[in-house]
Amino acid sequence: MLGLSISLLLHSQDACSTIKQSYIDPLTLRLNEDITTTAAQTENKIQHATLLKTATTASAPTHNPHQRIANRDSRLIHQYRIGIVSIGLITLILAGVLFGYLYRTKKRLMHSYDEGFNEANDSSAWQKTILKHMVDGVVTIDQHGIIQTINPAGERIFGYAATEVIGRNVKMLMPSPYQEEHDTYLDNYLRTGKARIIGIGRQVEGRRKNGQTFPLDLAVSEITVAGKHLFTGIVRDISERIEAEKAIKAGASRLQAVLDHVVDGIITINSKGIVQGFNPAAEKIFAYSAEEVIGRNINMLMPAPYQAQHDGYLQNYMQGGKASIIGIGREVEGMRKDGSVFPLDLAVSKMYIDGETLFSGIVRDITERKQMEKMKNEFISTVSHELRTPLTSIRGSLGLVMAETVGKLPASVKDMLTITSNNTERLLLLINDILDIQKIEAGMMAFRFHSLELPVFLQQAIKSNQAYADQYNVRFVLKACPDRVRVYADDDRMMQVMNNLMSNAAKFSPRGETVEISMARQNGTIRISVSDHGPGIPDDFRDKLYDKFTQYDSTDKRQKGGTGLGLSITRLIIEKHGGRIDYVSKPQVGTTFFVELPELISELSDNILPIELKDKNSPCILIVEDDPDVAALLQRMLAETGVNSDIACNAAEARQLLRQHVDKYNAMTLDIILPDEDGIQLLTSLRQNETTRDLPVIVISIKADDARRELNGGAIGILDWIKKPIDPERLNHVVKHAAGLAKRPRILHVEDEQDIHYLVSKMLQHDCELVWTSTLLAAREILLEENFDLILLDIGLPDGSGLDLLETIENLPKPPRVVIFSAQNTAPEAAQQVSSVLVKSHTSNEQLLATIARTINPG
Repeated sequence: MLGLSISLLLHSQDACSTIKQSYIDPLTLRLNEDITTTAAQTENKIQHATLLKTATTASAPTHNPHQRIANRDSRLIHQYRIGIVSIGLITLILAGVLFGYLYRTKKRLMHSYDEGFNEANDSSAWQKTILKHMVDGVVTIDQHGIIQTINPAGERIFGYAATEVIGRNVKMLMPSPYQEEHDTYLDNYLRTGKARIIGIGRQVEGRRKNGQTFPLDLAVSEITVAGKHLFTGIVRDISERIEAEKAIKAGASRLQAVLDHVVDGIITINSKGIVQGFNPAAEKIFAYSAEEVIGRNINMLMPAPYQAQHDGYLQNYMQGGKASIIGIGREVEGMRKDGSVFPLDLAVSKMYIDGETLFSGIVRDITERKQMEKMKNEFISTVSHELRTPLTSIRGSLGLVMAETVGKLPASVKDMLTITSNNTERLLLLINDILDIQKIEAGMMAFRFHSLELPVFLQQAIKSNQAYADQYNVRFVLKACPDRVRVYADDDRMMQVMNNLMSNAAKFSPRGETVEISMARQNGTIRISVSDHGPGIPDDFRDKLYDKFTQYDSTDKRQKGGTGLGLSITRLIIEKHGGRIDYVSKPQVGTTFFVELPELISELSDNILPIELKDKNSPCILIVEDDPDVAALLQRMLAETGVNSDIACNAAEARQLLRQHVDKYNAMTLDIILPDEDGIQLLTSLRQNETTRDLPVIVISIKADDARRELNGGAIGILDWIKKPIDPERLNHVVKHAAGLAKRPRILHVEDEQDIHYLVSKMLQHDCELVWTSTLLAAREILLEENFDLILLDIGLPDGSGLDLLETIENLPKPPRVVIFSAQNTAPEAAQQVSSVLVKSHTSNEQLLATIARTINPG
């Protein structure tokens, strides 16, 4: 702008000079010449006229012709004078106008000059301010590479002051090899005009004053000032960016290395199920290469029925449906390239990348784990057989002896047998805990709830654990215990809880100390406490105390004994009762474990009397058992119920007795492990014979569960599967049922509302055995293990619809009758599959009892 203003000013001055030389100066000259000539001529004429007038006047009269000429000349002179004056005035006017024009032009030009100068000054200040505050360095060099200017950012970047670099070659700011190449490159450009960097930004390296080399972005432009070549370079220190990029690349490399070497398969799909990513572990698991899978639908890795269902499920989810697997790990099946199906664990998560919905699945082949579990189960089954078989004889014999069925016992002998029996039961409980821990964790345990009087129950718990008190030389003392306190509980499971808590307290108490058992009401619940004076539990062990196979004092484990399962099982049982377990502990003072259960406040009216339920009788059972002690025990147990029996020690003897006395036996007990033939083969052959096809069978074996799974629905006519050691009550019940002697039908009540079950249990408590489960899963499990005469079924359960249980019931060897007792209305098609449908709010107690009685005894 300054240059433009100066240029305009100079051009204006040149124009004024041109006007002056071309127009003003010649005009003035001509005017001066005309005025001078006219004045001279006029002066001559005046002189001539004066002379003439004088001469005329002297020689002639007034009216002389010469007088007339003189007069005429006088007038001409006067006119000339007027003309000269006019011309002078005109000249003055023109000169004034021109002067005014020139004055105004000069003033205008001077104003423009002042404005241009001021604007140039403002522009220069503005440019200096920008250069001063730029974050990028700006360096100007001439055509020889000599630095002309450097801004403050350039000083900060390179660590030099401007005075240290201006006038020196720019290569001082460059490391090798740029330093050596720069002058040659600049000379080559000036000669050839071929540029490698001018007008093109690129990444190079710079060198700071301290010699440190660093990366920078450089952009160079060429300018010409007064015919002189200058080059301006804009530089930016990109050290942080480069480090960040290196970190990102390193992180990406590490992540890729993890993905490439992780043992789990990682598969990424889009919202349409098309595979986007497939890591090496997935290639190994499914035996496909990534190229074979990427771009194809994920269902190619699934067997039926998952393959056909996947696209529909994914589409439903994307349209706002509910996710059944996303965010939840679960066990599914995969299919390898060769078509083989295998089990795998799958966890799916959702993510968004660039606005697109993607799903990432982490898969793990669990074939080996499943094989190990199978081997473990087989090992446990074998070991448990070797333990349970002798324990069956010990437990059963002790029971019969203590019942004095073999004769009257002295008091001292009876006390010793009581201790032996208690410890036998404890050993059985330990074995059962180890074998059934998976079932307990899965919530498949069935509970038989009823009103439990706690003061009496706690006295029984102390007696039951007296052997522990004697073993560790401690005393169990029942302290604060209000009267008539009741809870709704399964007394067997609650006794298991007390056994665990009291045995732990005894083990960790100093010898001669006292373990206090107490009970108190607290905020509508009943708290049962067991307090010891042992070493206490460290605070850092609290989070692990209830884990399986865990003991906080591992160094003392052998001395104290135990499996580390007790507290884990105890917590599960208490949670099933709707309660909680916790503890308080202080080092070297002691520990108090307590459980809290809801208190049972009211009982049902005694005016509600149950309707009597009746059954038939039958005389004889065939026992097929190779162990003579177990066979003798079974025979004695059956005799106690009024049932006769015969014994067959192997499959051949069983076939012979059945051929000779086929009409004699109303049922048969069967051990799966026989010396001459597998029990399943014997059972299969009996089912193929018309005379024994409908014979009821009670499987009593250590492998009862394995046999049930192997038969898989083909076990027609099997009344029950009883594991060794034998539960006398269960055997007694099933034998009475088989022989027609049972007076108490078994009813499974599937109901999640505790109050409803309590009501039903009070109505049926005298005339039937009622088993309660609150979930669909637990109901399925117990139906596969035990037989029932009736199922009282609710529809709305926490883990599904009770109607889903009907298919399981239909596939049982001897399906029980079903009565739906629910607040929900039942669809007509479902109502046709059951015996009766009752709506809770519309059914009286009498109607419910009458329906149950009519369903069990339709005649």
